[in-house]
Amino acid sequence: MKKKILKKNYSSKRVYRKVIFFIASKTPFIPGKYRALLFCWGGVKFDKPLSCFLGYNVYFDDLHPELISVGSDTIITEGTRVLSHFLDVTYDDFDHQYCAKVYIGSKVFIGMNTVIIKPITIGNGAIIGANSVLNKNIPSYTIWGGNPAKQIMNRIINNK
Repeated sequence: MKKKILKKNYSSKRVYRKVIFFIASKTPFIPGKYRALLFCWGGVKFDKPLSCFLGYNVYFDDLHPELISVGSDTIITEGTRVLSHFLDVTYDDFDHQYCAKVYIGSKVFIGMNTVIIKPITIGNGAIIGANSVLNKNIPSYTIWGGNPAKQIMNRIINNK
């Protein structure tokens, strides 16, 4: 993965994203499925945006939203933060950051105030508890929670 310094870029595309993301995250009367559609217009990749639910005050990184992918039938609740650029701690300053992909699978539930701080993949059907900090890949059909997030148990799916 190539390291690069991210500089503040206030191009018209970034300003457009900031406006769209602000409307999507800070307007309380917009239904959750339409929030996902707005974030999709801003560059976040959704398989089926109208099948997802995004709560109030969800934040997707506006520097590189194209690196964030969300599967269908996913629920991301209030206050969640999803980042796509991260501090490179191998340097002595804070100017070196790197960009990486974040993939959230289908039928995932992410609890309130969860923060994603590393490039990760969240498997299909995973459940993330409230106030969790995710810094490693999450396998499919497991339940995780805590700071840093730890596996609590495997999910057993009853299809009736």
